[in-house]
Amino acid sequence: MIVIFDRDTLINALIPAMYTVSGKNTMASIEGVHLVCTEDGRCQLQTYDLEKGMRTNIECKVEKEGSCIINAQKLLQILKAMPKGDIKVSVDSTYNTVIEAGLIHFDIKALPGSQFPSLPELKGDRGFIFPQYLFRRFVNKILFAIGQNDARPIFNGAFFQIRDNNITIVSCDGNRLAICEHDIAIENRNIYREKLNLNFIVPGRTLIEVLKMVKDTEEEMEIRLTLKYVIFKIGKYTFFSKTIEAQYFDYTRLIPKTSNLEIRLDTDEFRAALERSSLIIEDRLAGTLRSYVKFTIDEALSVSTQSANGNVYDEINIEKLSGEDIVIAFECKVLLDAIKSCDSGKMKLSFVNPLTGVLIEPAKNNEGKFTFYVMPMRMTR
Repeated sequence: MIVIFDRDTLINALIPAMYTVSGKNTMASIEGVHLVCTEDGRCQLQTYDLEKGMRTNIECKVEKEGSCIINAQKLLQILKAMPKGDIKVSVDSTYNTVIEAGLIHFDIKALPGSQFPSLPELKGDRGFIFPQYLFRRFVNKILFAIGQNDARPIFNGAFFQIRDNNITIVSCDGNRLAICEHDIAIENRNIYREKLNLNFIVPGRTLIEVLKMVKDTEEEMEIRLTLKYVIFKIGKYTFFSKTIEAQYFDYTRLIPKTSNLEIRLDTDEFRAALERSSLIIEDRLAGTLRSYVKFTIDEALSVSTQSANGNVYDEINIEKLSGEDIVIAFECKVLLDAIKSCDSGKMKLSFVNPLTGVLIEPAKNNEGKFTFYVMPMRMTR
């Protein structure tokens, strides 16, 4: 195989693929990028770690067609060390590989392309078209409540429910619940044209990588489903990942049906107060108590925090909609992450009692429908 690439084009194709390259040193083939170069001047790049993968095509000058597997991390390091311009990759019959640009050349070892594992079916019989900017907006709202390495698999992903022209995305890490629901025009791409009725759970780490590829524009992306995989088609990239195979829990049971106190306040002012509180909260050390931020709500919202590092007091103007005064506490970071995900000018907070969480919603329905629920901490002093 002999092929000439533009250095930057090849780097730009490799970078988003690195997430789907295995780093477990189990199989050399899944630590590499599979290059398939054909005489029509195209090279197909594939990476696959047996859980998730990516495929894309780039233009190149093919002097001799062929395929091989090159260690992805090593190839990216080499390309970044090369000057801009054309890069020539030559692979002989024993898979000795020369990567050169002018007088610079690297000699490395490749593997036969036949050793690359078979990819899953990437067509899918169910799917829909969705604007990229809406995907970004919705996923960014619920990302904070996705668990990290939780023993319960469903808490490590986001639940997608698609019903005709309605999309609901839910995440929960045990302490926080995030729901984003919107009625929008969704283009049905089901092969058999049945109505959209889809439920699937996407790993949080997969969503983080997909967000890096989608743009804040009206350009469309296609999401397709197979029995075990979700497939994202974004421009020239096809990104796929195993879904979390589990039944999502009835998250609606967590949301209080009534409240004893409702207030409205400015989102930016509330976020700034929490950020100030976070400055003096000590790190979690073994054997020490976690500090919390305490809210005293009467005619105003008093925010106070005490820790070994000092204390802080703040007061925020509120509009009290209904209910009785309350004193309640939260872990500052847990609540702050939720407030940072709010994009409404004003928000409504609903409380039941000091041992039940706070319900966070936009003050006006026309600012987008989202619901966050954050559990409190028990006050010790």
